[in-house]
Amino acid sequence: MKALTWADIRKIGRSDNANRWYPCDEVAEYFANIRSPSRAWPNSYAKAAQTQKFAKWLAANRPEIAAKIW
Repeated sequence: MKALTWADIRKIGRSDNANRWYPCDEVAEYFANIRSPSRAWPNSYAKAAQTQKFAKWLAANRPEIAAKIW
C-alpha cells in the first residue's frame, strides 16, 4: 500500500482560499483527532492523509473511495 500524493488527496477533499485542505465527509472521521488546519499550519490534514496509515485505513474502511483513487 502506497501513501497518497497531492493529486490523490485532491480527489477526496477540497482546499479553501487560504490553501487549507479539508477531507470530504465520507473520510472526515479519520481526521477527528488531528489538529485542524489554520493559516499557521495549513497542511495538518493533508499531511495525515499522505501517510501509509491513512492509505491502509481508507482501503479497509472505505474501499469504494480507495478504488476511485487507485
